[in-house]
Amino acid sequence: MNTEIKQEKIEAGEVLAGVLLCPFGEWPHGDKTQICDSKAFSQLVENWSAAGRPEILLDFEHASTVDRVDSDTRAAAWISNLQVTDEGLVGDLKFTDIGAEAVSNRRLRFLSPVWEFDADIRPTVLKSVGLTNRPNIQGKCILNKENIEPTKKENPHMDKIKAALGLAPETSDEEVAAKVAELKAANEALNKEKEEAECARKDAEAEAFAEEHKEIANKADIKAMYLANKEQTVKLFAGMKKPEAPKQQLLNKAEAKEPVLKNKATRESMAALPPSQRAAFYREHAAEIDG
Repeated sequence: MNTEIKQEKIEAGEVLAGVLLCPFGEWPHGDKTQICDSKAFSQLVENWSAAGRPEILLDFEHASTVDRVDSDTRAAAWISNLQVTDEGLVGDLKFTDIGAEAVSNRRLRFLSPVWEFDADIRPTVLKSVGLTNRPNIQGKCILNKENIEPTKKENPHMDKIKAALGLAPETSDEEVAAKVAELKAANEALNKEKEEAECARKDAEAEAFAEEHKEIANKADIKAMYLANKEQTVKLFAGMKKPEAPKQQLLNKAEAKEPVLKNKATRESMAALPPSQRAAFYREHAAEIDG
């Protein structure tokens, strides 16, 4: 493995085996976080094998990735034999003359991979590797076993987030996440309670409206219409009148009372007449009878 190499110089055509191309970890890049775990690297090696195990370009400062006719595509080395070890993704580097010179003279000392990602931002295909002094993913020097420690990029807004949550500055990220989850759950419960109260209020309002207009249409139908479209239903029933109660009429003739006859003689005379003549008799003697 390259981690055991102590040489300070390499020759053109020489192969360094097991060079660490990228260590395990989660590495920020712009607004994304690259997830470089065993699952990702195993899939990457599998994809590389399925593609025929082609040699991969080690260029200078990612110059070959610039989309121009005059892009510098010169190779510092060619990478083969990709593998996953307990450190991360490794490969064998076979150096060219200019690559060997650059590394041996300490002009460029670190590696910076370029790859395609999946939806979870896990590397899937290694496109190339750049020889550089400013790698985004901090790892080991190619020679001399010199390391630079991975640097964790702090969130510049985390202190403000902790203060807003009422947490101490030394609170861990895990505790911050737990507090956010707690507040989220409480907020969801409150929103559900408000939603249920609002539904109950609307139902009671619809019930009252349906009760008020039940003489016009079916009460259940009115309530359903009101809940579906309150404004339209109110307008519709505003133009409708409740049916009037039928007027009562006296249809039972047996209950009709005959006129009270005050003059006894005249009353007896009318009583002696056939029923068909009594009305005419009464009209002629009304003043005498009622007087």
